[in-house]
Amino acid sequence: MKLTPYLAALATLLVTTSSQAATQVSPKLKQNLEIMQNILQTSLQQGRDSGVGRISHSYLAGQGVLFQTSTQGSFGRYFAMPPMPPQVGMVAPVAAVAPIINKEQIAAISARASAAANAAVAGGQIDHEALEAIAEEAEAAVEQMMDQQEQRQDQMRDVRDQKRDLEREVREVEREQRDIEFKNKVGKLDADQQKELNKLNSKSAELKKQLDSIQQKYNVMEQEYQKQRAEQAKIAAEKQKELIVRISVNFANALCDYGASLRELKDNEYVSLQLSSSHGRNSQDIYWVFKKSDINQCVTGKLTTETLLKKADYYQY
Repeated sequence: MKLTPYLAALATLLVTTSSQAATQVSPKLKQNLEIMQNILQTSLQQGRDSGVGRISHSYLAGQGVLFQTSTQGSFGRYFAMPPMPPQVGMVAPVAAVAPIINKEQIAAISARASAAANAAVAGGQIDHEALEAIAEEAEAAVEQMMDQQEQRQDQMRDVRDQKRDLEREVREVEREQRDIEFKNKVGKLDADQQKELNKLNSKSAELKKQLDSIQQKYNVMEQEYQKQRAEQAKIAAEKQKELIVRISVNFANALCDYGASLRELKDNEYVSLQLSSSHGRNSQDIYWVFKKSDINQCVTGKLTTETLLKKADYYQY
């Protein structure tokens, strides 16, 4: 039987793979990578709220090692504020909720985070006390935002119930109006019927006036809610900036201080870190890629941590 090109290629592949065993990675290299994984686990989890989960690794021959981790814990709460409910709720007269954080506070958090980030990158060292203070301030603001969010959601649930009751009453009034107006088409209304129609017309106008008033109050509340979401997004951005800077510097420091433990990794290969985030559909992973030869120079003191960071590839995907 004559083999087709596809079957011939498949047969060749089966013969080749059956006669060749997969190359085994050196036990020493495996040990090197496991040691570095443990070192990174300790280094990246520094701080009260590191935001970093468990670290794993994989090795690609000729490419190098990829360490992988993800954001976790309370860091995710900075992205927890949902959009407005799709069903438009109406706001009943309720006590105003005081602003939980103002522009000056946001600006202060932003300035402090930026200063700490710039200092960390410039000096290759982290001011843990400064970042801890920023994290505490940001977390306190977010806690207050979460409380206000729950209050608003409770208000909106109550008001949606009130709105449904009001709309039901409007429909009943309109039905009664239609009944009387139909009678008016087939015959003249008597005095009582005309009086009832006038009463229904007045009631309908009053109910619609109430709906208009409540809609205006709802619009105000929606604006405040969107403003709060924007403020929370700013804090989330600063929290993320602080986290990324801390991971960058800690990762580079660990490679400079303990990179010698990767002696079995070839100099033309790479050491990479992937940070994944599960917050949002459009979230992107962050990658740091260091050349093993650059790490060797940092280990021997020929490169500083700052220079190593600048030579690394840093991107999102």
